[in-house]
Amino acid sequence: MNWKNQRRILAVHEQLHRIEVGRLSRLERRARELKEEETRIVECLDGNRNMIALFPEVVLQRLKANIRQQQELRREVDRQTGVTLEQAKRVKQAERLVADAQMERDRAMELEALREVIEHCATMRDFSAP
Repeated sequence: MNWKNQRRILAVHEQLHRIEVGRLSRLERRARELKEEETRIVECLDGNRNMIALFPEVVLQRLKANIRQQQELRREVDRQTGVTLEQAKRVKQAERLVADAQMERDRAMELEALREVIEHCATMRDFSAP
């Protein structure tokens, strides 16, 4: 595979990695929002004991739903973290392949330049006197 193809593959892996990082970021942001909501509910309940007496089932259901969502989101964040790390590994592999291909390309170009210099020197047969 040539250097240009390797660069294209690297670009695709980098784009996929950015997508996975974006997904992970959104999941983490949602997890923070749920935690903040739980904190607000608890603070509201601590500040207003009458609310617990008036709406005990509603408050408990909302807290349970929030906790359930947080647990599901934690599992999803863990899964997405694994996917993101795997994609990062693929990016690094592609970077190494591109670097190797670049070195090989540079080496081939240097050899070609050397070959041209040698051929030029070998064909120079100007024996005229100065």
